[in-house]
Order: sequence, then structure tokens, then C-alpha cells
Amino acid sequence: MLPARSLPVSLTRGVPVRKPDRGRSDRPWRKRWRRGGVLVVLAGLLTGCGLLSRRDASLPELAPEPPRRRTVLATEADDARAGEEAEQQAIAELGVLQDEGLQRYVQAVGERVAAHAPATGFAYRFQVVDPWTPNAFALPGGAIFVSRGLLALTNSEDELANVLAHEIVHVARRHAAAQQLVAKATPFAFGWWGAGQIAAYARDQERDADETGQRIAAAAGYDPAAMSSLLRGLEQEERIQLGASRLPSFLQHHPANTERMALAFSRGSELRWEPRPGVSGDRAGHLRRLEGLIVDANPAEGVFVGSRYLHPDLGFALSFPDGWHLVNTTRMVAAFSPQRNARFALESAGAGDDPRVAAGAFLAVEARRLGAQILNAQSLEISGRPAYEVRAQMWTPQGGMAGQLTWIAHNGLLYRISASAPALVAGRFFGRGRAMARSFRTLTAQERAEIRVERLRIAAARDGEDMAALSRRTGNAWDPARTAVLNGLLPGTPLSGGQLLKIVVSEPYEGRPGKVSETAR
Repeated sequence: MLPARSLPVSLTRGVPVRKPDRGRSDRPWRKRWRRGGVLVVLAGLLTGCGLLSRRDASLPELAPEPPRRRTVLATEADDARAGEEAEQQAIAELGVLQDEGLQRYVQAVGERVAAHAPATGFAYRFQVVDPWTPNAFALPGGAIFVSRGLLALTNSEDELANVLAHEIVHVARRHAAAQQLVAKATPFAFGWWGAGQIAAYARDQERDADETGQRIAAAAGYDPAAMSSLLRGLEQEERIQLGASRLPSFLQHHPANTERMALAFSRGSELRWEPRPGVSGDRAGHLRRLEGLIVDANPAEGVFVGSRYLHPDLGFALSFPDGWHLVNTTRMVAAFSPQRNARFALESAGAGDDPRVAAGAFLAVEARRLGAQILNAQSLEISGRPAYEVRAQMWTPQGGMAGQLTWIAHNGLLYRISASAPALVAGRFFGRGRAMARSFRTLTAQERAEIRVERLRIAAARDGEDMAALSRRTGNAWDPARTAVLNGLLPGTPLSGGQLLKIVVSEPYEGRPGKVSETAR
């Protein structure tokens, strides 16, 4: 989530918003690794009782960053100020979808809906962010985000309009400020009961956003019943992914999907509204807007092929240990040992070509904050590139923890490769960690050819076809059941000739437009 000062409110529960790494905002294609994520195994247990030692005198001195003050959301001006800062963090961390046409479309639909929202002094801004997890969220002051995954699940402009209307209500009603006020008024001593009160208050806000959002969408000329069909699609997608519906809990911020769907369906059938031509024209126009959207993992964020991590746009490869549990998320690219007692990770360290600068920043700021004892620091060369290695140890109530960090420069960017484990067993992992760091190399043409991307395509059904037959004919990479959910249909629903459907096609990855990797030069 964002820091408490930002307090985002969201339609679904899937997308965390986290503090960005430095230099991310001007490079929307870069992997969004979290700065400060190194030695997570250690930092979670740290008490800050170590001392710095053996510091390399050639490293630059950096002043610690001053602490940030929390913004109290007392007025609309406070909302706007906090929201602007949080918006930049969200963009830096999540990444904006690189599709200007689709961004303009979502902005146009959002502006049409916002014209019927409760009067405020906020300037609404609508953007599509890259995560595949279906979600939408609003920030104080008017910034509203829809994820690539949620956009792919929409089957009409009406559904998109209802999503945006829901988030507009969160902003207009100043729900973030209300949550902050309730949190302040609820004594911490109440423990789980106090947290439950805040969660219950948030659920009431979601009900308000559902109801008022449908009314706003209807006033803008969109079908308010589309909110129910979208929620049904989210529920079905969740069943496929998790094997069961999400069970409501005491601390859950959103009402159960079944409750929301029932209420949305009831309101949608009762509200009076006058249909108006959509920005996209009709359902076919909306689907055409989604043509080419990347489905699931975006290779622009790097992919695993076996235990190799390949980044086609940044033009490098890194080999993680075989048999380890691999993770590739917006938070980190990492591998965990089978016994879960060691973690190797890769993250961005910002722009630059001198690893000593990044290492110096760590030693001057992060290591001091963590209370790390520096055991060794030295310059290296890896595959002809300058690198810098630091070994550190920390003491915690649970015992000593140790980490090995390597900074390496590649094509004007710096990367940090880390290995961390309990101090008693760290020695057995550091050799393998150094081997992993030394595997950092330029991506080969053959490795690039291995990378594929799944894209959303639009196909017209033929007379007599069912979903399975259409999938075979069009090369659909998804099974018929999940394809039905993607199209807002129940599995086994008969198709009619000429009916437009979303399918998913696997294609070679050609790279982000305008970005030429080293292997392509």
C-alpha cells in the first residue's frame, strides 16, 4: 500500500502501491524494483545495534535523507497536495501503460462521467497502469487509476464508466480523509476491534461508492446495470485463479462480491437513464480499443525462462540457482532457497555508470539506518563491467544475519544483486551468490528469440462454433472456460455468427516501441 499519508481507496483488492525506486518516473519501461528491498530477510528483524566498519575511503559521502512529514487531510487543498505526491509515487512504482490511444480513451470516458459527479474543486485525472491484477483505485485530489488487467476484463464502455464513477465517488466524498479521521479517533488500545471498526467504515464507503457511482454513470448516459456484470466477471476470474470465491472477513475493506453484485443488479434495474452514444461508439468499438493489449506478464518487465531472468528491453540476463522458488513482481525479482533460509534478489539502483556511487549511498544512508556492520567492501569487474561488492552483518534478537551485495553497471543503469541468509549458514550461500552476480551478462539473440508475449485479439465467431472450436481456429492460448469469463459469458454459452470475442494469442516479443536493446543494435 501507499504510506498512510496517501490513503488510496480501491474498487478491488489486488494492487499494492509502494514507494518507487529513484529515477523510475522518467523511464516507464524499467522494472519497478523497490529501493531499499535488499536484505529484506534481515531488515524485518533488525534492531539497529551494529556498527559500520572497514568503509572504503574511495566511496562518496552522502547526507541522510530527511524524514517526511505525514499530511493531515483536513481540507480539499490537503487532499490535492497529498494526492499529487502519491500520484507520482504510484506512477513510478506501477508504471503507466504505454498506449496513448487507450489512455486518451479512458480519460475521455472519465471526464464524461466526472461531469455528473458531486461538485468539488478537484481536477480528475484517469490513467491506466501496467499491473495485470484486476484493480482500480483513487487517490485524494482526483488521480484515478485502472489496471491493465481490469481494463481487459471490461466488455463495454458502460462497464468502464461504472468503474470510473465508483472511484470518482471516493474522491468527491473525500473517503480517504474520512478514513484518516476515523483511524485517529479509534484508540490503538482497542486492537483488533479498533481495526475492525475502520474496516467496517471502509466497507460502508464501498457501498456508497457502488450506489452513488451507478447513479453518476446513469446520469452520464451509461447503463448502471453494467456494474453488476463487471463484478460478476471479477468473481468468476477469482474463482478460476483461486479455485473458490473470496470469503468475507471482519477486516475486509470491501463487502462480499455476492452482496455487491446483488445490490448493483437491483439498482441497475431500477434506475432510470437515457442511453447516449459512447466515446467508442458501441461494444465493438470498445473491444477494438483493447486490441493488442498485453495479457498477463509483460515482458517489458522481464521474464523467467527456466531459472534465467531475461530482460529484453534492458538487454541483460541473470541466472538464478536451479531448483529455487522464483518470484517476479513489481516489488522484486528474487529466488528463495528450497529451505527458505536464503534469498537472492535483483533490483534497480538508478541511473549511472559507477557502482561505487550506489555502494556509497548504501553505506552512508541505508546501512547506517539498518545498523549494519560492514565486513568487506571491494571493487570488482564482471563480464567486462565495473562492479562493487559489500558484505555486511546485522545482529537481531533472533541472531546474526548476513548479506552480500553487488552493484553492477550496464547501459547507463546500475543494478544491485543481493544474497542474504542467517549468519550461521550464510557462508554456504555467498559463493553461489557471487556466481549468480557474475552471471550478469548481455542478452543474446537466441535468448531474445525465446521470449514471447500474450496479447488480446478480437475474433468473430462463425455460425455453429462454440468457444472450443473458435479457440482452435484462432489459435487462442486460453482455455474455453477462462475465455468465456474474459468475454463476460458463462462457460458453454452458445455463440452466434459474427459475434465479436476477445481471445489471447501468443506472439514473439518485439520489444517496447522506441526502445532498442543492446542485442538489437
